[in-house]
This record gives sequence, C-alpha cells and structure tokens, in this order.
Amino acid sequence: MSLFKGKNTTTRADKISNFTVSTAEYGATVPEILGTTRVSPNIIYYDDFTAHEHKKSQKAGKGGRSKTTTITYTYTVATIMALCEGPISGIGKIWEDKNLYTYPNEDIGLTLFRGTADQGPWAYVSGKHPNKALPYQNLAYMAGVIDLGDSGSMAAYNFEVKGKLLNTGDGVDVNPADYILYILDKVGLGSLKVDGIDNYRSYCKESDMLISTPSDSLDAKAARDTINDIANITNAYIFWSNDRLKIVPRADRPVGRWKPDKQIRYSLTPDDFIPQSGGVCISYSRKDSSEIYNRVSVEFLNRSNSYEKEIVNYQDNDDIKEFGVRQSSTIQAHYLYTKTRAVKLAEELCRKYKYERVKYTFKLDWAFCRLEPGDLVMLTDPAMGIENQPAMIDSVTEGIDGILTFTAISRAKGVYNEAEYNVHENERPIIDFNPIPGNCESPMIFQPPALMTNADNEVWIGTWGKNPNWGGCSVWVSDTNQYYRRIGTIDYKARYGVLAKSLNVTDTSLEMTLNQGEFTSVDLESAEHGDTVMYVGGEALSYQTATLLENGNWELTGLIRGQYGSEAAYHTKGTSIARCDEAFLKSGIRNSYVGHTIYFKLTSFNVFGGQEQSLAEVQAYSFIPKSVQILPPDVEVLNVEKMSSSIRRYWWKFRYPEPNDIAGFSLKYTQGKELNWDTGIPVQDGLITSQPYETQTVRQGVHAVMIKAVDNNGNESKNFAYCLLDMGDLLQENVLFDVDFGKNRFENMKHTGTVLSDDCIHAANSMTMWHESGRKIWQNAESKMWETSFRPYTAFANFTAPASGQFWLLSNIDGPAIVLYRLSLTSPRWSDSITSPIWESDEASFWDDSADLWKQWSDKLEVRAGDLVEIRIESKNSALQETVIKSLHAYIDVPDRQEHFEDLSIPADGLELPITTPFYETTSVHIDAIEDDDAVNVKILSKTPCRIALVNAQGQQTAGVADITWQGFVNETLGE
Repeated sequence: MSLFKGKNTTTRADKISNFTVSTAEYGATVPEILGTTRVSPNIIYYDDFTAHEHKKSQKAGKGGRSKTTTITYTYTVATIMALCEGPISGIGKIWEDKNLYTYPNEDIGLTLFRGTADQGPWAYVSGKHPNKALPYQNLAYMAGVIDLGDSGSMAAYNFEVKGKLLNTGDGVDVNPADYILYILDKVGLGSLKVDGIDNYRSYCKESDMLISTPSDSLDAKAARDTINDIANITNAYIFWSNDRLKIVPRADRPVGRWKPDKQIRYSLTPDDFIPQSGGVCISYSRKDSSEIYNRVSVEFLNRSNSYEKEIVNYQDNDDIKEFGVRQSSTIQAHYLYTKTRAVKLAEELCRKYKYERVKYTFKLDWAFCRLEPGDLVMLTDPAMGIENQPAMIDSVTEGIDGILTFTAISRAKGVYNEAEYNVHENERPIIDFNPIPGNCESPMIFQPPALMTNADNEVWIGTWGKNPNWGGCSVWVSDTNQYYRRIGTIDYKARYGVLAKSLNVTDTSLEMTLNQGEFTSVDLESAEHGDTVMYVGGEALSYQTATLLENGNWELTGLIRGQYGSEAAYHTKGTSIARCDEAFLKSGIRNSYVGHTIYFKLTSFNVFGGQEQSLAEVQAYSFIPKSVQILPPDVEVLNVEKMSSSIRRYWWKFRYPEPNDIAGFSLKYTQGKELNWDTGIPVQDGLITSQPYETQTVRQGVHAVMIKAVDNNGNESKNFAYCLLDMGDLLQENVLFDVDFGKNRFENMKHTGTVLSDDCIHAANSMTMWHESGRKIWQNAESKMWETSFRPYTAFANFTAPASGQFWLLSNIDGPAIVLYRLSLTSPRWSDSITSPIWESDEASFWDDSADLWKQWSDKLEVRAGDLVEIRIESKNSALQETVIKSLHAYIDVPDRQEHFEDLSIPADGLELPITTPFYETTSVHIDAIEDDDAVNVKILSKTPCRIALVNAQGQQTAGVADITWQGFVNETLGE
C-alpha cells in the first residue's frame, strides 16, 4: 500500500425509475384520415423502460493519484403510438420536438404498421412479451424502441399521415365529392343515390378545390355537420330531393373544362306569383352596404409550413377605391392545405358578397313544384322595378295550405338559356283547399308489449276516415272529459279489424276482416324480424303470406307467434286486431293515469291540413290504461382500469334512450366467476350517476363485476354487462401481527353456519337437506331438493390490535359473500363469559348494528395499538352456489422508512447511525457513494440500535467515508 494514498470519489446521477408520457388518452377517438394531414399520436403501449449506465473516470491531483468517477444514465423505452384507422398509404414527415425527419429514417427508430386487416403483432413484443402481443388490426401505428436520452419523458411526436382516397385527387388531397360519398358509406348510406355528384366532382377537380381531413379537428363529428362544412367550403348546395340527395355547385363562371348551369327553369312574371300580404308579388331584402365585404380573409392549414395556421386575403381593388375597405370576419377553412386554394375560396366569397346581396321572396302554387335549391329563374315584377333579374333558388317551404314560398339570391346578369318550362300558355288549375274532411271512424286503442314501445305506459291510437278528403286528425286526451290537451297528429289511415274465426295457441294462420287497405306478403326472415307485426289481445305476431279471400276477409298464414316478449294465447272470434305501423300515434301516459279512465277525441282535417273540426263536433272514446314499463336499455360493455392499490376505475358503454329517463347505474360483484345478478353484492349504496366510477369496495380475489341501468321508476335493464377481475393479494411489507381465524376449525370465529370435515364453514343443515354428496334428500319419489337456495349465514371475529400499523385481511371464500369491518363497538350483545348465549335463534343478530357503521373491507386500514377490530362475513342466498369460508387471516404491517446520511466517517470498528425514526427496526443498509478503494460493502453489526461497519473485498472491517441510506420501520407495539 502506498504511503501517500490518493482519494477516489464516485459521483452517481439520480436514476430515474418511472417513465412519463403526456400523449396517452384512454377512450380517445380513433380518427380516420382522408387525404394527407398532420396528427399527434396516442400512446397505446409502452414497456421495457431501461436505464443504461455510463461510467466516466478522470484522474486528478499530483501524479494522478486521485480519481473521480462519474456515473450517468440514459434511457430507452419500447412504445407503440396509434395514429388513425387504417389502412393508410404511408408516412411523410415526422416531427420530434423541434427535429424534422422524412420517413423512413434510421435516426428515429420507428417502424410503420399501415393498419391492414391482416397485419401481425410487432415482432419486438412477440419476442419479448408474447402474452402482450396484439396485432391491432385496422389500426395504423408507429412502433419502436425510442432513445429518451437522459430524460424520463418522451419527446413530442407528430406525423404526416398519407391517408385514404389519395387517388381521387392529386395524390395528396381528396376530391370533395369522393370525400362525401365515403362519409355516406361509413354511416350506412353507401347505396344512396346522389344526383349531380359527377358534375360536382368535375367542378372540384377543375377548380382545384381538393381537401383533406382537418388536423386540428379529429374528434368524432356528425356526418351531417362534416358534409355541410365541405359544401360551404366548396360553394355548393346539398339537400334532400325526393328519395335521394342532390348536390349543386353555386359557381357561375367556367373553370377549366367545367361550365356552370346557365339554364333558366322558369321565367316568372306577375301572372305566376301568388300575392303576399299587401298585394306585392315579390318582396326583397338587400344587405346593408357595410356587409358587402370587399376584403375577405380565409384561415387555412399551410402544409408547406408544418401545417401551421395561416391567413390569406383577397380584395376587390376597384370596389375598395370607390367605397373603402370593408373587411369580413376570418373564415375558417381547415380542410384546405395550400395557399392557392385558400385564395380561390376568398375570391369566391368576395364575389358572392358583391353579386348576391339581394334576397327575393315570392309565392307560387304547386305547378312550380319542380323548383329546387340551385335552380335558376328569371324574375320580372314591374311594380317593384324588377326586370329580367336572374336569381338562384335558395330555399323552398311548403305551407299547410299547399302554397310554396321561395327565397332566391340575385345573380350577376349575363347570357342565360331560355326558360326550360313555360306555363303561361296553359290554363291555370283552380284548387279547392277547403273541402270538408268528414268524421274519423271508431279508433283502435291498445297498449302493445313493452318491447314494442318507446315510453312507459305507451298507448297506440289508430283511425281512418271514409270521406275521400280526410287527411288525418289531431288527437286530444283528458282525464275528466272536460279539459283536453293535444298529444299529436295521425296522418295515415290505420289498418285494423276483428278476427273472423277464433285463434288457438298453436294456430299458424288466421282470418280477419279489414277496415280498409290491403296486406302484402313477406319472406320468413322478414316475419321473424317483426316487419309485419300485428297486435291481437295482448299478443304480438307476424305473418308471412297474406291472401284476400272471396268473402272479402284476409287470410294471414305462416304466423310467427308470441313476439316482442309476448306469449301465444287463445283469442276468440271478434277480438280486435291491428297492423302495427307508422299509422298509429304512440303516446306515453303518466303513471297517475294508470288504472283510471281517460278520454280521447279525434278532430279531422282535410288533405290540405285545413277545415279541422272543433272538439265540440266529435265524440269522446274512453280507455283505461295499465302499467306497461319499458326496461332501460342494457349496458353494452363494462371495462375496468387498474389504478393504485385496490382502487379500480370502471367505464361502460351505454346508449341513453330517447327520452332519457335513466336515473343511474347499479354495480354489483360476486365472489369468483359466478354471473348471478340476484346474489351480487352492491358496490355502493344508491345509484352511480356518472362515469368513470372509482371504488375500493371490491376486496382482493377473483370477482365478477356486473352493471345494469336503472330508470326513474326503479326498473332495471333486462341483462347485465360484466367483467372479470383479479384484485390479487395486498403486498406485505413488515408484518408485525398475524392471526389465523381458520385455525382449529375456526374455533376463534362465531358463526351461524357449520364446519364440515373439510375444516371449512358451510351453510347449516336443515330438515330437508344435508351436506354430503349431491346435497339432496328424498323422503318419497315426489320429494324435491331442499328449498330453492343455499341458506345464508353470518360469521364474526374480533381482535385487539397489539401494534400500530396497517390492518388488512386475506380471505378465501367461495360463493356470494360480503366482508365488513369496524374499529369499535359501544354496545355489544355478546359476553366474555363462556356460558353466555351468543344468539337466541339461527336468524338472530349477535351484535348491535346501530353501535358503529359497518363498512365493506377492501384495502389496508390504519389502526393503532389497542384498537378493537371487528370482522363480519355475511353469506348471501344463492340457488346456484354455496358460500364456503375456507380461510381468514388478519395482518398488521407497517410501511418502510428511509433516512439518508452523507459523508459519514466510519472507523474500522464501526459506527452507530444517528437514526431519528422512533421505535425503529432496521430492514437494510446500503452504500450510495464511498471514498475508499478498500471498502466495497457495508456490514450491519446490530439492528437496534443500528450499528454498521465497512468491509473490504476480503470481508475485513476497514475505515472510510461514505454516503449511507438506511431502511427500516416503526415498531410501535403494546407494552413498549
């Protein structure tokens, strides 16, 4: 050993133990990218957070006898970043914080999975964690092992995604026509015919108005709203026309090979208009000059500038010179990604403000019903100074009197084609809008099975009128036959009648008289789906084949009996029967009306909606409703997320009914995997009204957790959603106390069950059952098994905590049971005397429930030395599974404490650590840093008090200077 020994110093950086990420969102929408846009990913998987140690040594001092060693760490993590719904075309640019890359690039260490239906799992996860390997089919994502540097957090990533439909545009953006068709297909309207779609596609292509999904709006959005946004950006009308959609570009100037529609549909004169109030033919409104904007600003996303928001302007210089600048508010057009397209939109909007400043309103009769939005008309009204003014139809409204009210927007004058239709040479028809409707026939009033209804206590009402001018009726209700309120309108003639012959339970055909109309036949599948459902005497049934007999009756064959939760029944001749369709008015009745007579009146109106009868003209029809409650919809999915310790967060998928009468949700759990709602234990008292819902109630072990919706009337949904979870056992730290209540056949527990030969507590015997093989007994051939379910019982135990710490239980219980605890008992019924009775009967309680609140046990609980801890286990009735208590342990443990000491000078014979933790027990001592080459480890000479020494490689004690960390716990027990 050298006489002048140098000093060696080791400096170790703090080691990060946790990985933090800010881009992981549970339940986030998976976007679908049409075109090319920038998205930020969602972390859906990360694992193998690894610290890599780096040592750097440097000699110092005279002759280099001193040495400094610096230990630092860098980190890597394996991660999967979800992008969008696949398959996608590829990835362009990648932003990593302030760094920009073009994919593929080795520096980023990421691999693209395009989101195909047949893609396999990431090979890395398959090799290292095969139980976690998922293919994530139809989800596009990036995967790789990322270098985090010396930070425990991930960089901010953004990806330029080349999505779908690129072939419809320029290879980067999408033609709006195909974008709209794709949306319609996604919402189940792929077969819908769209008039004008080819013309619209040509317009968008020639005008270079191509779009992509907005990168700043990737959340779920209604298809209607998205289509309307696209129509506004591309200056087009989209509307419903008869049985299809229609799309019409509003542009009035040729673009490339596309030419606008210059066809005038009608040339309208005062001979065509129906006078408005005051006798005017055309009324009009003109925008104030301050609203005729000559400078328009459009906000777009600039692909050339990393998809940042930018604003472009277009201005009419001639108009500005004459009137000054009139600036519009900024228009958002985030579907556009190039400056050229944003400028085109601004120019088009500026032109609209200039030439569409006047809106005309006029009325026409049915002869002009061909007119639709986007059609061109020529307006002439000398009284208003309007002469051959071209205008584009903007809206059409039909009044109850059959008159059509149009609004039209002025267009620039120019060369237009002659009118397509000429009605001036025809004789104008005279229409009588005021025929008498006649009375309604006696209605069919009934309450169908609950599964056919949309509201509680729903009543269906149908009628018809013999008068050819009958157009429907208003329906009124009263509970006194004096004061009526209107509840709806019947617009169609209902089909109903009576059975011409009795209908037996097993019959598959029937014969009936029909008031009016006819029936059509369907196939078996349609009948099974209820497409031809009939109501008769409380039963819902459907038919396949309908045949008109010579006697005028209808024969319905191929009957599907007992549908929508009803049962097939016998129905006598003359029983009312109705075809259940949209002709019936459906109205929910308040609960206060149930069981009481209510009255309906039906006031007819004619086919034009006019000449409606008064209430005094019509008779009242009485009806006594019964209670028909609609069960809430079933919860579709229940998911659980692990939080800390025994806390679990529950999520569920549920579609609220319309109208919404859901009061909340009921959550239950059962021990083991038994799916039995009736024996389930409530997770909380009362209803859960919001999600996510967090709770510690469910104790350790394997459980089935179930959920149902509950409405305002207390009705539960028919079926429950569920999930299985294994809570696992609580972690032991420093156990100070352990009591086994199952010891010696549960001799330290009071219970109303029975301990069998397996040393477990079972349900007690009764006169009609026993506990051996099969658990059955027969007294004679007709005898049944004991009762209908296993008998409930209760088990009780208590102990005084000998130490302060965290109390927890470990139980092994089969079957439905609930474990309760409380820390004190002010008025117990039992006695310490061995001879004192514990309970008076099998059903009696043996403690006072009012003394203290019992709580469900789930997690560790703080107790103090001397606390009285009471435990109660309640088994539940179950016809499927017996409750068996196999074991029960109670523990008290304490958490670890840590103290850190720096630059301790430790002599060769050892040093007592200056620990401040009271009543401590030592668990471990370790070295953080040391300044002596000989000392390599630490030796614990005694734990209480904690005395340590440094030892060299040969195990011999030596002196040195070191940084020390001590770990231990508080041992606070009774008597100390």
